Amino acid sequence: MHLDPAWIAVVGTVFGGVGLKVLEHWLGKSKVKIDEASKLRDELRIEITAQREEIKALEAEVDTWREKFYDLRDKYSELNTEYLITLEKLKKEVLEAEKKANGGVDPKPKK
Repeated sequence: MHLDPAWIAVVGTVFGGVGLKVLEHWLGKSKVKIDEASKLRDELRIEITAQREEIKALEAEVDTWREKFYDLRDKYSELNTEYLITLEKLKKEVLEAEKKANGGVDPKPKK
């Protein structure tokens, strides 16, 4: 069996062309997958950066509220102490006024 060189060239060209197209398709898929993975990584990086910035902003807000809370707590403690001191002074003044009104005699003890 003798093969004509023209047929061999035609068959070689067809198989070569088909093989080239298959190789291009396979490499193209790989490139598409790489591009998609790269885009996904970029999107995730952007999202992570945005979330980190949001976390920093929320932490700053928490610090602000914490500072306001401690300021209010300190002010409450200060005012409560002043209130109790003033209340004791008023009680003493009332007792002294009652003693003076009764002529120095202690009123009946309360039970």
